[in-house]
Amino acid sequence: MSLSELQKHKLRGWLKSKNVHPTCVSCGGTDWGAGEIVSAPILDTDGARLEDSHVPMVQLVCTNCSYLMLYAAVPIGLP
Repeated sequence: MSLSELQKHKLRGWLKSKNVHPTCVSCGGTDWGAGEIVSAPILDTDGARLEDSHVPMVQLVCTNCSYLMLYAAVPIGLP
């Protein structure tokens, strides 16, 4: 799900409030763009997917090399 301008604003505000200034582990860049909200399934101890269970994450994308960094969306206040 693409981020709306309001969600991008909320993400920038959250990053600033936490004093987050990420450096890309791939290229050393420090310029990031907001990607999308993605979701990963939650698995049980046997590796089977738990129904209707997932972890929403928001992407930060390095503007130089396109490396992705993920943050948990819910604590940020993103759906």
